[in-house]
Amino acid sequence: MRPAGRVVPWQELTWGVFAALNLVAMLLVPRWEGVFFHLIWVSAALLYGFRLWRGGPTIAVLVVATAATGVCILADYLRGTQPLGELTEVPLLAAMFAVMAWHAHRRLAATQQIERVSESHRRLVDRQRAFIQDASHVLRTPITIALGHAEVIQRSAHGAFGKDATVVVEELARLRRLSDRLLLLATAEDPDFLTRAPVEVGELLLDTLRRWAPIPRRWRLGGVVDATVQADADRLALAIDALVENAVKHTTPDQVIELSASDEDGMVVVAVADAGAGIAAGDTSRLFERFSRGGAGRRGGSGLGLAIVMAIMRAHAGSARARRRPGGGSVFELLLPRAPVE
Repeated sequence: MRPAGRVVPWQELTWGVFAALNLVAMLLVPRWEGVFFHLIWVSAALLYGFRLWRGGPTIAVLVVATAATGVCILADYLRGTQPLGELTEVPLLAAMFAVMAWHAHRRLAATQQIERVSESHRRLVDRQRAFIQDASHVLRTPITIALGHAEVIQRSAHGAFGKDATVVVEELARLRRLSDRLLLLATAEDPDFLTRAPVEVGELLLDTLRRWAPIPRRWRLGGVVDATVQADADRLALAIDALVENAVKHTTPDQVIELSASDEDGMVVVAVADAGAGIAAGDTSRLFERFSRGGAGRRGGSGLGLAIVMAIMRAHAGSARARRRPGGGSVFELLLPRAPVE
């Protein structure tokens, strides 16, 4: 609902002609004066519901309609065709119209306020996303340069100086990973974030095991349902890698990490299960929040890995969840819509 502009449109002109004809009818046919009187006010209220006038035009219409209908009823009273009590309807209907107009303007003001707040919030989110993108791009180059020099110093240094250089290299590498993850989170809601194509779940899990096999863990491939998902293979692999990385952090070389895929109500469930430290009580509900570090061991990390997993799943119209295993360890699952069978 928007206030009408200053130019009088055809709706107002039509109502003006209709109201004038009813005023004439009130004088010419006094027996039906009440019908014509109410038609004027009902048609004005109906028009006002579609064309919310500004304060000035509203007051002007209210005053003119009140005066015109009041004069017509008074004229009929003076001619002896209507009782004086009919005049009481004029202020009553005028008051009802005024209350209706007041509520309509209050609602309009509230709606405009909500729109302003929503627009302000949208601009704030856009600025935050742009800031993270710019910061990540600006930081990436100097971090890469500093990391290269630090690695050169690390290879040629010895003793305590070499240990310090190692710490510098590790922290710079961690800072580079952090900036990359922040950039990914900032672009997760962009329309071109995903490039979808049919992805075989079994092949994706086998490729994941091949990449992580050099890490000393007892790797295992569990049951894998024959399924295809419409997904971005690179983003989906990144999400699975984040779960595998999380499992590696909370397990020892002699513990099992198992990858599997199953079907659940039309969704493909990709699971990464481990027999490690497990999830601390009360952490399950907030594991996928940004900068949350769950797990009984609570080993170091940026706290963005699982948040990235959730962002990727939401972009795929899926979700992620975690649970504790009864015998120890944890299970992290990705839920993806199954691609329609061709």
